Amino acid sequence: MTFIEKFEALNKKYGKIDESKLTENFAVQVELTDEDCGGIFYVAYANGKPFEVQPYDYHDNTASIKVSSKVLENILSGKSDAVAQYLTGKLKVEGNLGHAVMLVDLMKKEPVKRAKKVAEEKPAKKKTAKKAKE
Repeated sequence: MTFIEKFEALNKKYGKIDESKLTENFAVQVELTDEDCGGIFYVAYANGKPFEVQPYDYHDNTASIKVSSKVLENILSGKSDAVAQYLTGKLKVEGNLGHAVMLVDLMKKEPVKRAKKVAEEKPAKKKTAKKAKE
């Protein structure tokens, strides 16, 4: 898979966010470190303009992230914890750590299947205690 194909797949899956949750301007550059599909893209929000994700180098960023595409997808899908990946060195962040964390939180997918399953479950029946025979 090429970088552009990987970028488009990530953008399609994780690039839609609720802009009402954005509280401050940011520009985070993400460098995918994979040998086969490595490259750089940026995610930015500024002055009320639409959230932007583009496959370009962004020199005036507020934070920079270096990570493999697999680790990034695991974090965004909820399979892995960003802090744990940061502590093990699989996720590197420079600049405003708060902006990097905010971006990951905004892009994370909600566990739709689990939420749907919980909503469909019926309440458990209450067990009644049987009276002991005398």
